[in-house]
Amino acid sequence: MTEVIVLTDQDVENLVTFEETMEVVEKAFADWTLSKSHIFPVVREEIKKHQGIFGIKSGYLEEQEALGFKAGGFWVNNKDKGLTNHQSTMVLFDPATGQPQALVAANFVTKIRTAALGALGLKYLARPDSRVLAVIGAGLQGRNQLEAALKILPGVREIYLYDIYHAGALKLAQDLSHYPQEIKVVTHPEEACRAANVIITAASSYQAIVMAPWIKPGTHINAIGTDTRGKQELDPQIFAMAKVVVDSMDQCLYLGECQHAYDQGIISRDSIHGEIGELITGRKPGRENPLEITIFDTTGVALQDLATAGLAVNRAKEKGVGVRVNFLGK
Repeated sequence: MTEVIVLTDQDVENLVTFEETMEVVEKAFADWTLSKSHIFPVVREEIKKHQGIFGIKSGYLEEQEALGFKAGGFWVNNKDKGLTNHQSTMVLFDPATGQPQALVAANFVTKIRTAALGALGLKYLARPDSRVLAVIGAGLQGRNQLEAALKILPGVREIYLYDIYHAGALKLAQDLSHYPQEIKVVTHPEEACRAANVIITAASSYQAIVMAPWIKPGTHINAIGTDTRGKQELDPQIFAMAKVVVDSMDQCLYLGECQHAYDQGIISRDSIHGEIGELITGRKPGRENPLEITIFDTTGVALQDLATAGLAVNRAKEKGVGVRVNFLGK
């Protein structure tokens, strides 16, 4: 008889904090660089009939003993059904036996682990004295990234918001009106980008929004929204000006923001500075001077999900949280 723990999104939210998530995600990437974490090939396919993108990301964290996968993706029409566009679920297994251990609703996992990785990009690459933040894309992920950025960059005094759906940017500004920073909603991304020390793109676009002439020396860009073949948020020429760091070299060259600059020959595998795990472990430096233009391209990898869900499951076991289901089997 195998006991499986079932956790809801609310369970996970109650069990883990942003700071803890950032810590375990940082360790997972460091362990990957040290060959103590493993990522398996990604499945990512279009579900044309329902305008969805379905993917599977899986892996194994040796030290945390977290083995499993996240399945789900993005359904563009969900908002019309009263659902969030991103939908995902995780299954964790006992690495020693292969038996299932947990079924975890992973919408909150995806939200918090993506914000945590964005924060790590800022920790190692953004100027600590950054005062102006631009967020391109005012949806759920834009909000999450903005909130995470303010935890890492307490010196930010101005926030620029842009979204192709202007009402969405206005709504986010209204929701954040209690923040001490001055929040400006703009009708064109150029104004935001020219003013910014840090730019976060989370627009999930299929054409460039941020152009190279708008980027001033010392700017850091967190490229968050491109995680599928064909998506694009940045002018590829920005990569010719920048130190580029990725979460996963293979994923970013194929699925990430790097894909366009790579396909056009603007960058190569060798010209990319490194993976975030190399910065975390000190194998390679992060920002080296105040005038560098830096880019962190993140597509999201299984390590983040496993680290976050694994932490939640361990906490659930300690606190007796979640539903226990007995699976038959030997």
